Amino acid sequence: MALFRFRTRSPDRDLRTDISRFAGIRQAVDEVCAAIERERGGFQRRYDEVAMNAAFSLENMENEGETEKLSARIDDFTQTMESFTQRIAFLEKQLVFLKGVDETVADFADKNGIVAAEPVSDGSA
Repeated sequence: MALFRFRTRSPDRDLRTDISRFAGIRQAVDEVCAAIERERGGFQRRYDEVAMNAAFSLENMENEGETEKLSARIDDFTQTMESFTQRIAFLEKQLVFLKGVDETVADFADKNGIVAAEPVSDGSA
């Protein structure tokens, strides 16, 4: 009598599902890290530009004596650079966190016999 017969899934199918799931998690983390790295690069370029403008303004202030107008401009540059510095630092904290998440996912997968997807990029993208 087959009243108590239960069907189970194949272990291979379960493994393929797990591999896909963990690869998806790692891919999502990698995509977010890449977006953060692009944002960080954009802020770094703008920071460098503002720093250069501040240096030229300071040089002009010393050479031409337009202290009030240029001093206010340098103060603006300084505030902008501080804001960029804070944002870049926070983006770097996010990258460290997400790379830690990726390592944790990879370790969990490895310890449980799940072939892990490629690791998060190292910032050289």
